[in-house]
Amino acid sequence: MRTSRLVALLLELTRVRRSTVADLAAPLGVSARTIQRDLVALQDMGVPVWTRTGPAGGVGLVEGWRSPLTGMMAAEVQALLLGQAGSRELGMHTEFETARAKMVSSPGAPQAMGESAVERFHIDHHRWFAEPERPPALPTVADAVWTGRRLSIRYERPGRPGEPVSRRLDPLGLVLKTDRWYLIAAHRRSVRTYRVSRITDATVHEEQAWRPADFSLADHWQRSQTQFERSVNSLPVCVSIPQSSAETLRAALPGTQIDAALEEARRTAGTSADPGGGTRLEVSLMTEALEIVGAQLLGVPGVEVHEPAELRGFLHGRGQDLAARNTPR
Repeated sequence: MRTSRLVALLLELTRVRRSTVADLAAPLGVSARTIQRDLVALQDMGVPVWTRTGPAGGVGLVEGWRSPLTGMMAAEVQALLLGQAGSRELGMHTEFETARAKMVSSPGAPQAMGESAVERFHIDHHRWFAEPERPPALPTVADAVWTGRRLSIRYERPGRPGEPVSRRLDPLGLVLKTDRWYLIAAHRRSVRTYRVSRITDATVHEEQAWRPADFSLADHWQRSQTQFERSVNSLPVCVSIPQSSAETLRAALPGTQIDAALEEARRTAGTSADPGGGTRLEVSLMTEALEIVGAQLLGVPGVEVHEPAELRGFLHGRGQDLAARNTPR
């Protein structure tokens, strides 16, 4: 598992102080590219890793820095790597707080800075006006992921309530997206995504799970997210809006495409003048079904649909209905 590998990598760097990517990769049985990604992950966690090229180069830790991991229990290390939100959901909040306290109290760590961060920054990953999911199968699923053992589940497929299917899986990782947990697992060596709240029953087996060579959970999730958005967003739409409505459009049409579409619209801005003064942006992108994008665009001031005609007609009809039902009294 990547968590165990990161811990092993950090402990090795603490022991030898200077090494090479190849020497770090060999005992862990992974590629140099995987180690390079892991080093970036450690840097993101605040570990002062340095890398240099050339004959005197290599990989190491900044002189004088001491890792507090040697004084932590395994569960505390896991909770620290999960972060506050993930550890709380997995029932490891106490381990996280203990690990954080050890990090703050380690030699060379400014204690006031750690205390200040807790008082000044708080991350709430739950959505507004919604009860967070608390999947009953999450602890069992997490145990299979931690230990790298096979997992049998009963799974309610979307749109088929009351018709669960049985699956024997090789768990590869858990993803916490906002406040929803997803299991990434291989079924017959085909990697798939399962929403944990739809798992009605789970059993961990003693046999070790299969894991693809050089599998990266973060890379897989990014690819899956992009593929999912492309499958959902199948309707090509072209609209024009006042420049002042750009942020409203961004909020109305969330996704990975909107930033690029607005950037392209701003690059070519000036070709369409707003009768009320200023410049209009012509934005083209792929969106969800007509009824969905129509409802999303209703709240964007000054929006005008160029394509498709069906969407323009939908907004016209909704606008007439709203005007007829909301005449001033």
